[in-house]
Amino acid sequence: MNLKIVGHLISVLIVMEGVAIASCAGVSLMMGDELHEILLMLLCAGITSFCGALGAFFLRPRSGNIQMGIREGFATVAGGWLVASIFGALPFIMITGLQVHDAFFETVSGFTTTGASLIDSTVKLRDGSTLPNGIESLSCGILFWRALTHWIGGMGIVVLSLAILPMLGVGGQSLFNAEVPGVKTHDDQLTPRIASTAKILFMVYFALTLMETILLWLGGMHFFDAVCHSFSTIATGGFSTKNNSIAYYNSSYIQVVITVFMFLSGCNFILHYRALKGLPLKQYLSEEYRFFAGILITVTLIITVTLLFSHVTDPMSGEKYHMSPWLSLRAAAFQVVALSTTTGFSTADYTVWPGACGMLLLGLIFMGACGGSTAGGMKCVRLLLFWKYSFSELRRCIFPRSLQDIRLDGKRMETPVLNKALGFLAIYVLTVFLFATLLPMVCEMDMITSISASATCISNAGPGFGRISPMNTFSWMNPPAKLLLALEMLIGRLELYTILIIFLPSFWKK
Repeated sequence: MNLKIVGHLISVLIVMEGVAIASCAGVSLMMGDELHEILLMLLCAGITSFCGALGAFFLRPRSGNIQMGIREGFATVAGGWLVASIFGALPFIMITGLQVHDAFFETVSGFTTTGASLIDSTVKLRDGSTLPNGIESLSCGILFWRALTHWIGGMGIVVLSLAILPMLGVGGQSLFNAEVPGVKTHDDQLTPRIASTAKILFMVYFALTLMETILLWLGGMHFFDAVCHSFSTIATGGFSTKNNSIAYYNSSYIQVVITVFMFLSGCNFILHYRALKGLPLKQYLSEEYRFFAGILITVTLIITVTLLFSHVTDPMSGEKYHMSPWLSLRAAAFQVVALSTTTGFSTADYTVWPGACGMLLLGLIFMGACGGSTAGGMKCVRLLLFWKYSFSELRRCIFPRSLQDIRLDGKRMETPVLNKALGFLAIYVLTVFLFATLLPMVCEMDMITSISASATCISNAGPGFGRISPMNTFSWMNPPAKLLLALEMLIGRLELYTILIIFLPSFWKK
C-alpha cells in the first residue's frame, strides 16, 4: 500500500476543512458573535489548514501520474473521516468548552450525518460549568459549524473534494467506490469520469439546499436558521438550532416543507438528475423508489389511524388526550419520513405513542432510505434484493428444477451482487447486536436503550428509544460509551466494508 499518497490526499482534505472552518468565522462576524469567539474560530481554521498543508507538502508525490488501487481508496476514505473528525472537534473544544471526548462525539455525529447530540443544559464543560440553555446557548458560528459538518458529510468529504478539486481525480474511481460502496448497476454511472459524476451530484445537492432554504425563509423562519436546517435536512443529519428541534416552530408549513425535502434527500440522487434531464417517468420511478415510497405511505397510514383512535400521554403533564386527524397525519408523516431517511428531526415524542408505532418506527431506522442518497440504514435496495432472493428460494423448494432469476428494474442481478448485499445485511445485524452488548458493559443502561443506541448510530438516525428519545440527548453516557458509538457512526456512514476491511491483516499486506 502506498501510504504516502494516502497521507497526501488526507492532508489536502484537511486543508479544505480548515477553509470550511474559516467560513464559520465569517458567519460569526455577520451574526454579531463576540470578538474572542471569532478569533478562536480563525485560530481553529489556521491550526487545521497549517497541519493539512504541512502534511500535503511533506507527503506530496514525486510523480505526477500515480496509480491508486482499491486499498489506497479505502484507507483514504476511512482515514479522512477520522482525521477530519479530530480537527473538526477543535471549535467545540476551544470555543464551546466541551470536553475532548464530547467534542469528538459531536463532530463525528455531524460528519456522519447521525444527528445524535449530547449538547443540552446538563452537559459538563471543561471548566465544570454547563450550558444554561443547551443548544440555544451556542454562538452562531458554532451552530453554523454543526450544520456545516452535516452538509459536508452528506455527500461525503471525498465526493465533495472530487467535485471541487479535480486535481484529486487521481484514483478517483477507487475513492468513489470506497465512499459509496452500495449496490451498483451499469446504468448508475452518469458519466465515465468520476470527477464529472461528483460535480453533477454536487449540483443537485446544492440546488436542493438552496430551494429548501428559500422556502423555509418564506415560511417565517429566520434566514440563518433556514440555512442551518436546510444543511441538516438535505444531508439527512438532524442537527437543529433549537432545543425542541422542529417542534419549536409549531408550523404546519415548515413541517411540510421539511418532510418533502427529507423524502427527496432519501431518494437516489441519480434519480433527481434523471428527472432534471426530462427523462420519462418510468425511468425516474425505479423499483427501489416505488418500494421506498410504498413503505412510507403504508406505515404513515397505519400510525395515523393508530394515533387517531388511541390515547396519547403528554410527556410533560402526564395527561392523556386524543389527536385530531390533521395532527395525527402530520405527526405520523413527519416522524416516518424523518426516521426512515435517518434525518432524526422530531416534532413529537414518539416514545409515548402506542407500542405498535414504536416497533414500526424502529424498523424504519434499520431500513433507511434509497441507495445513492445521503441517508443511512441498510438501504431499501438491499432489503428489496433480500426479499426477492428469499421469495426465489421458496419457489425453488416447490420447483427445484426451475431457474430462479432475480431482477431489479428488469435487469438480472449477478450472484456477486446478491452475495455482497446479503453479506452486508448479515454483518449489519451482527454489528448492531455486538455494540448493543458492549454498551451495557461500559455504561449502565437498559436493554431498550442499548439496542436503540446501537441501531440509531449505525443507521446514522440520531434519536431513538429509551433514554435517547427525542426529548433526551447522549450527554448522560460515560466517555467509553460515547467513543464506542462514535466508532459505530463511522462504521455505519461508510457502510461497514470501508471501515471493517482495514482491520483485516491481509489488507495491509503487500
